[in-house]
Amino acid sequence: MVEIRPSMPGDSWLVLSNLRQPEIDELEALGVTSEMCLRYGLVYGNAQTVFIDGEAAGIFGVMHHEDCNVPWAVFSQAIDRHPLPFLRAAKRWAESLTVSVVNYVDVRNEAAVKWFAWLGFTLGEPVAYGTRGELFRQVSR
Repeated sequence: MVEIRPSMPGDSWLVLSNLRQPEIDELEALGVTSEMCLRYGLVYGNAQTVFIDGEAAGIFGVMHHEDCNVPWAVFSQAIDRHPLPFLRAAKRWAESLTVSVVNYVDVRNEAAVKWFAWLGFTLGEPVAYGTRGELFRQVSR
């Protein structure tokens, strides 16, 4: 069973304790730690926590940044163990978005690239975006 609810204090540690390596690598390429990302997202990003069968699977949200709305997400390994229930819930979330959103995703994070595509986001061509020139794709909806 999938439950999505507003994030609460302590949720970030449930996700961070079992974080997916592609999430860590992507955030490192952006010059931030996973702790920094979650802290910022919890304060400014309308954070939601997703649980699958009672296990914290991720925290995500949309934050307004300068002149755009930025979807963001950090997922634990629970996503890999329960992909179908998560994908169904994520599709409902994406369809409920009432604002245009744009962000970048590390091309090495293949699961995230596929996730954005499956959710109906438009994917741009890879461009150098990371702190060391890592390739990212713009995602928008």
